[in-house]
Amino acid sequence: MVKTDLYEYPPELREEFEATEAIQFRDGSSATAADVWHFMTEIAPKRYPFAYTQKKYAGVRLSRDIHLPSAIKNHYLLLTMNDRITRSRENGAPVIFVQGGQSVDPYYAAGGIALRPASVGLWARGRHEGLGLNEEVVRQHKQKEKAYHAISFEACQTAGYENIQEGGLPIDMVAPFTCLRCSDISYGVEAHRHGPNKAVKLMNIDYPMRHQADKTWAVEYFAQNLRRLTSEIGKLAGREVTDADLSKEIRLHNEGRRLAIETAELWWSADLPPTNGVDRRSLYQMGGMEVHGDPSASLTVLRESHAYIKERVNKGIKAEGVVDKPIRLFVCGSCVFPNDFRIEEAGAIIVGQDNHWSDISTLVEEDGDPYQNLAHAILSYPYEQSVEVRAAWTIEQLKKSRADGVLFLYQWGCNTQSAIARMLCDTIKRDTGIPTMIIEQHEGGSEQSEQLLNRVNAFIEML
Repeated sequence: MVKTDLYEYPPELREEFEATEAIQFRDGSSATAADVWHFMTEIAPKRYPFAYTQKKYAGVRLSRDIHLPSAIKNHYLLLTMNDRITRSRENGAPVIFVQGGQSVDPYYAAGGIALRPASVGLWARGRHEGLGLNEEVVRQHKQKEKAYHAISFEACQTAGYENIQEGGLPIDMVAPFTCLRCSDISYGVEAHRHGPNKAVKLMNIDYPMRHQADKTWAVEYFAQNLRRLTSEIGKLAGREVTDADLSKEIRLHNEGRRLAIETAELWWSADLPPTNGVDRRSLYQMGGMEVHGDPSASLTVLRESHAYIKERVNKGIKAEGVVDKPIRLFVCGSCVFPNDFRIEEAGAIIVGQDNHWSDISTLVEEDGDPYQNLAHAILSYPYEQSVEVRAAWTIEQLKKSRADGVLFLYQWGCNTQSAIARMLCDTIKRDTGIPTMIIEQHEGGSEQSEQLLNRVNAFIEML
């Protein structure tokens, strides 16, 4: 490779990496470790130079934990999103926009591909090649600005609206679980009815709220919604969806959920952090199998990663760039996440997050009616329960992760999380004594203001 100011993987790592497992994809194809190495060292730096920036605090950059294969393979899957999703769609798999923090079992059981807002953004990003970091950040912000003008600056997030309605991404259906986790997602679905892209199919999968897990009618109602969902996706995919299809998918996703739980508990048990914060988050999110647009690929990498984390914990291997005894932070709230690199430089590390972990750590019963089982599990997400139930579950996670402090972050305009933040934090402080801090991030998405980061660093210094 021609020498540039971009990051380069050490050539001496190649033999070690190429001895690792191949990535198995849902369509039956695979990418050997040699294929991944070639792409990440020869092809990706030219197509996506923004990811290889050497800038210290860049939020979009490669992991420097070069001896953790999943770190490299995760970025391979992220950087190949456009290639893979486009090819799968051309082969007949409809692409469905969903909400973050929800399980995606029924979408894949029906032959579709489920993409949450972040994944939609990754797919869109992959269609613009040759951009440096600054160019990529400016492109993203210009796209977001279009959405704010088209929808409302009061919406806490626009959930890929700009990419879908401009026709830049061939999304076939917008069908998230509405009323789930976020105050604006139902509004966002309806906003598509007034956008220029009339080809996209819209569907509301209504999520009952208020003690929903304890009500028989709520489970039956949501199960009917799930049946309606798989039927409609099946029509787009040209297939009839059976109960056996969903049962098979639940078993596959349960494996990912169990592996994520085991890996998280291994990570938490270590005296020395076995990975940095970014790689820890990537690992557990693979258990939700909704980041890369291919559950089989995510599961392949997660299986391999579990063994590496176990070895590091047993041998007391600490991740590079993390202090020996960092302040352990747990993050609550949706759609805002602090810069891991700045936090680790300040002597702390993020050890957990309630958002997404709520659904990933909820297993689905595998015997009986799969729609009823899935509906009951989804309606049991701790993140969506009453303050008392959510707080009790969060406190359990704080104890498991041995957290020293809690950050509750949310977007300006989010009615759901802003309403619950003070109650949740007060309960945590009352019952555990763990210090908490609430921060509201202004609308605008990916940028991290100095004000936010300064407040987080001050909290770390206090701890």
